[in-house]
Amino acid sequence: MRRWLDMIAAHQPVRRIAMDAGLHAMARLANVLPPMRQRMSMARLFEDLDYARPGGSALHLDVLQPLGPGPHPVLIYLHGGAFAIGSKRTHRALAAAYASRGYLVCNVDYRLAPQQPFPAALEDACRAWQWAAEHVADFAGDPRRMALAGESAGANLALSVVLACCTPRPEPYAAPLFELGVRPVAALLYCGFLQTSGPARYRRAGVSRLVSRVITDAARSYLGPSAEYPGPDQALADPLCVVESMVAPARLPPLFVAAGLNDPVLNDSQRLEQALLRAHSPCSAHYYPGEPHAFHVLFWRENALRCWRDSFEFLNRHLPPSANPTAPDARAQVPPQTPPCSGCQP
Repeated sequence: MRRWLDMIAAHQPVRRIAMDAGLHAMARLANVLPPMRQRMSMARLFEDLDYARPGGSALHLDVLQPLGPGPHPVLIYLHGGAFAIGSKRTHRALAAAYASRGYLVCNVDYRLAPQQPFPAALEDACRAWQWAAEHVADFAGDPRRMALAGESAGANLALSVVLACCTPRPEPYAAPLFELGVRPVAALLYCGFLQTSGPARYRRAGVSRLVSRVITDAARSYLGPSAEYPGPDQALADPLCVVESMVAPARLPPLFVAAGLNDPVLNDSQRLEQALLRAHSPCSAHYYPGEPHAFHVLFWRENALRCWRDSFEFLNRHLPPSANPTAPDARAQVPPQTPPCSGCQP
């Protein structure tokens, strides 16, 4: 067993396949647990809707529509997984948690690295935002009240979409979002892997060799050979650095930033908080003692429950639901176990 685990840790393709298989297996288990079934009973699921066809291949998203009266505020959810694993199915439990609180959720699949490196995933996230702006009204959603959420790599994509919507950008996939004129009302960024370039900084910071290797592999599979020194056309792979370069006042929506204090990419969230403060941009930052990467999916932990309560308090301030569906209690709103977006991966 030890030899098998060492092999998985040492070889990126083997590790990726094993973790993706485990992620989907645990998601299938989560989907049959009573809390998830209760949550899904409070929403209608519209599955595998085409939102784009890059190269002729369809990309899909699911819409989870609350049962209460609309129009509903909209949440675009971008899953994590080091840009290389995961899917909308592995994160359906998290999407259902928002839907059970009155949010119309678009749970998005996007192309994965290394087969589809940067900017493929971000192009897809931008297309998903455009699709939502044009189509959520068909599902009783309100295109004037849309927000983004994501964890780990998904937080990176969510922040990049925020920047594309709120600031004029030269990238051909980002420019149309600013021209569209539909600005996010808020964004929630959990355990964000917000700077993919320069992974060598983790070795210098004393992160364990295995975790440093995982982060380095994620950066290289996403950015390719330029992972240490990205070119100007790769700026939005590092949305944190873009925010750090902004001059006050930044025209960004309120951001919810959450991370565990034992997260190897914690510094990305802390740097983002400081950059937003310097730019006079609203930020609600929350740090949870003793918690690892993607701890918010470990629903039995008190800090995960706190994180979800903090999330919904933030949403209630900035994007209140049209009508709160009946829920047994706050604890029941925490999603059933979906494994961390990428284990120890960003």
